[in-house]
Amino acid sequence: MARNDLEGAAAVLYDVLPAVYRNRDSGDLQKLLAGAGHLLDQIEGTLRQRFADNFVAAPEQDEAPLQDWLIPYFADLFDVRLVSPTAEGRRAEVANAVAWRQGKGSLQTLEAIAEAIAGLEVVVHEGWQRVATTPRLNMPLVSARHFGYDGDVPDTPPSFAALHPGLPAVTPDISRPAGAITAEQGPGSQQSTVDGETRVWRQASRHGAPCHPGAFDDVSRRTVDIRCPDWQTGHHHPASILLYTAPPPGFFQPPITTVQWQDEPGTAFLEHIEIIEQPGLRIYRNRSHGQAGYRPVRIRRVIRLLQEDSGVGPADALTVRFEGLILDNSLELDGGRVEFVDCAVRRVEAHAIDLETPVIKARNTLFKSLQGARALTRLEYCTVLNSCFSEQLQASDCIFTGDFKSDHDSHEPPKAGCLRFCVLPAGQPTGGLRLHACSTERPVFFSHRFGERSCAVIHPASPDAVKRAAEDGTEAGCYHDLYLTRLFEAVVEKLDDFLPMGRHAVLIPDPQLLQLP
Repeated sequence: MARNDLEGAAAVLYDVLPAVYRNRDSGDLQKLLAGAGHLLDQIEGTLRQRFADNFVAAPEQDEAPLQDWLIPYFADLFDVRLVSPTAEGRRAEVANAVAWRQGKGSLQTLEAIAEAIAGLEVVVHEGWQRVATTPRLNMPLVSARHFGYDGDVPDTPPSFAALHPGLPAVTPDISRPAGAITAEQGPGSQQSTVDGETRVWRQASRHGAPCHPGAFDDVSRRTVDIRCPDWQTGHHHPASILLYTAPPPGFFQPPITTVQWQDEPGTAFLEHIEIIEQPGLRIYRNRSHGQAGYRPVRIRRVIRLLQEDSGVGPADALTVRFEGLILDNSLELDGGRVEFVDCAVRRVEAHAIDLETPVIKARNTLFKSLQGARALTRLEYCTVLNSCFSEQLQASDCIFTGDFKSDHDSHEPPKAGCLRFCVLPAGQPTGGLRLHACSTERPVFFSHRFGERSCAVIHPASPDAVKRAAEDGTEAGCYHDLYLTRLFEAVVEKLDDFLPMGRHAVLIPDPQLLQLP
């Protein structure tokens, strides 16, 4: 054992020994200290974790966080009702319990709750300000400067006085736009951060015609809507609190780093993608996969691996695994097996023959099309937008929006397999497939186009049978582990605890927030 192989406490113990003993050491002393140092490292780790378990707040960099199983105990201590499906969200609920109670009912607190629990950037509207009311004569008006304007509105003539932003005007002025415009930081302005870009904006005119009706920059007043509030209706009501947020980006969150596929990877490729060679396994991994600063990496050009002249190679030649990547073209394998973890794949085609062990295996992955016509395919928490060809198919907690068949020339379903807790197209023949707790309700996505932001992200308009199709009662499909649908619901549940009695929060996904000025 070389000296530089010692780590942690073992290296410290070895360094404090007198030089005479280190010079006489044939390696046995280092092995002894390595065992003792390993035990000391474990003791130190235990003590550090015990210290960290006393604090629910986010730790300093390189420090251990509170263990997840302890969060409910802290919640009981502070009388916090936990609603977030993620450990980070639950930790934020407890850590901010006192601050949120002190600011209960304020708009700042509502925004903080949405951001802490679900990581959402929201624009908040109070429903009472969106309801048509009768102006009262001689009522004092707040200066227009507080609405972000350069100066006050003159009192005469009446046509100019009617432009005051504090008046509850209902009829829109079609000569003026009411959309969002770029502004300086100050009274009346708002700051929003979407996809890592921060913009400061304000309303161009509070009495103008809406540029995007129903969007975050529509502040027009309407008559009271007495329908139960949801993402689409019931917004104009004094008891409603409207929170507009950008749709979740899914796999395609800007900015996306793009690299070109090469048989001999170059420097640019290896800078973003790590290649790990193990016996019988080759892994292509996004270097930021699983880290806090995750950044999507897209691979372009056709990927051809394990090519054979006959077009069909042995299944046990090699297993290739992709982790945290976007494959924006076709992946073709004549032999071997392929695995995907947290990936988005435009098209995969595997030619190896094996009905005992999966040739295509995926988890938390989005496919546009998938083909393993003479193979066994195993999918877990996946979404397939178009065709799926496989002789045998095993799928759990998946969403299929296109037909699945056994091969190109036949309209028959896979010959064998099992589908459990899946969402299937209505009218899809299942043949000999075994089904358990599957739904045929049609899912609604923000986008069906592969490569587009929010592709395959479930829209709130989807039926409850889709939003709770998975075995654990959450959404099925490629974003199951992100709990996107459940996070939306958790924000609304949490806000109900911090709103005045009779008020209701409504979370509205608004694509217009992606077009901030």
